[in-house]
Amino acid sequence: MLVKLNDITKIQFGYYTQPSSKGTIPYLQAKHFNHFGQLIGDNDTFLEEDDKVIENLLQEGDVLFAAKGYRFFATLYKKEFGKAVASSIFFIIKPNIQVIDPGYMVTVLNLPKNLLHFQQSGAGSSIPSIRKSELLDFNLNLIPMEQQHKIAALQDLYLKDIELTNELIKRKNILHQTVISKIIK
Repeated sequence: MLVKLNDITKIQFGYYTQPSSKGTIPYLQAKHFNHFGQLIGDNDTFLEEDDKVIENLLQEGDVLFAAKGYRFFATLYKKEFGKAVASSIFFIIKPNIQVIDPGYMVTVLNLPKNLLHFQQSGAGSSIPSIRKSELLDFNLNLIPMEQQHKIAALQDLYLKDIELTNELIKRKNILHQTVISKIIK
C-alpha cells in the first residue's frame, strides 16, 4: 500500500547554530557520515549543553535525511551513538513506529531510484536542496511490519558486511606493505 511520509511521520528541520570545537554535544553534519550514510565517528563540531540544545537532542529511531548539498542520504540515529544534535542540513523524520520500522524507512529512502528522485527534485539551484513539502509528499510502499523488520535487519547485515570488508582490505594492505618492506630491506 502506497502512503505519503506525511501520513506516517512528523518531520522537522535540524538545529541551526554555530558549532565550536569545545562543547560536549556532537553537532552532526554530512561530513560525519560515510558513503553509505553511516556515522564515521570523527566528530569535530560540538555544541555547549543548554536548554535549546537539550530540546534538539536526537531520539532513538529518528531518521536523518540529508537534504541539502550534492549528497542526499538517510540514516538511522541509535542511542548507542550517544547524545547528538543534527545540523540544519538534515530533516529529522520521526516515524510512527506502530506503522513503519525506522530501519525500513531508511532502506527505502536510500534506494538509488529514490535518491535520484530527490536529486531531480532538488536540481536547478546552485546548491541542491529538498523542500520539506517534497519530502512530506514522498510515497513509499508500506508492507507488513514483519517484512519491514526483515528488510531492516538485512540492511544492517549488509552494512556490517561492508564494514568488515573494508577492515579486511585495510589489514591486507598493511600486510602487503609489511611483506614488501621486509623483502626490500
